[in-house]
Order: sequence, then structure tokens, then C-alpha cells
Amino acid sequence: MPSVLGLMEQREARARQDLESWTEVLEQAQAEVDAARERVERARVGREELMSVLAEENAASLPVSGPSGGGMAAAAGSSGPGAGHGERPPVWRSGMGEEVLGGLYREVFAAAVSAAGPVNGVELTRGVGREAEIKNEVEKIRHRAYVLEKRGWLVRAKDGRFMPAPGTVGRDGSPASAERPRPGAGTA
Repeated sequence: MPSVLGLMEQREARARQDLESWTEVLEQAQAEVDAARERVERARVGREELMSVLAEENAASLPVSGPSGGGMAAAAGSSGPGAGHGERPPVWRSGMGEEVLGGLYREVFAAAVSAAGPVNGVELTRGVGREAEIKNEVEKIRHRAYVLEKRGWLVRAKDGRFMPAPGTVGRDGSPASAERPRPGAGTA
């Protein structure tokens, strides 16, 4: 019997060594996981800080309704790295022109204004110079048009086509509105 007991003790010693070895591997893996988790958190905080700084910069460069400073910031609205991905347009109020719209929103509104009549998403996509054969491009433009509709810049006919809302284009209208008067301006 002593030899059986010895074999069992050897087996226990080997199992204990395996346990210690795997515990060490597990601790090393946990340290790697913790380090990776910290890198992810630092990257997230850095991204949020950058977004906050950029948002503050954008807010500072928005046109101010006052005697000075508005024109230059408005001119920069459709260019730069964030063009097309800017904040949602403001709700339209009397006296506002398309210069308060940024990036792709301005382009979509100008395309609707310069069209000969109500336009659908494909026509708007072509109007802003995008490839209308690419469904994703059409959906991006259509989404911008829906946002402009919700904000009072565009209206949507029953057939789903868009046109400038009454009052958004007029005597104080945007430069695009001066090019060509909107047909059927009195109908809704």
C-alpha cells in the first residue's frame, strides 16, 4: 500500500505544479487585459476631449446675429474637415438665409432651391454632385432633406418630393434663390 500512497502523492504534486503554472499564466493574462482596458479608456477619454474641444470651436465660429463677425464664419461653414457631418441645422425663422446652414445641409437646400420644381432624393443627390446610382449616397442626401424638412427649411409633397418651404426663399433669401424663382411658390 505505501507505493499506492506514494503514487497518489506524486500525482497531487504534479497537479499542484500544473495549478501554479496555470495560475501564473492567468495572472499574466489578467495583467494584459487590465493594460488593454486602460488603453481603451485613455483612447475613449482622449476622443471625447477632442470632440468637446472641436464642438466648442464650432460653437465659437458659428455666425452671430450682430453687426460684426458673422460673415467670415458663415463662409467657412461648407468647407473643412467636418463639412457634411456638422450639427443639425437650426429651425428656420424669418430672416434666416442658407448661410446659417453648414456643409451638406446647405448643398441640399441650395439644390432644392435651384431645382425647376419639387425634387426626389435621386435628383437632390445629383444636384449636390454625388453619384445617384449609389443607394447609400441617395439615402445620405434624403436623410439631410428629411432633417431640413423637420427644421422648416423644406416641405415634402405627398409623393415624397422636396421643395423649399414657403418663406425660406424670398426677398431676403439666399443667393441660390436669386438665381431662379421657385415655380409654384404659392402652392403647398
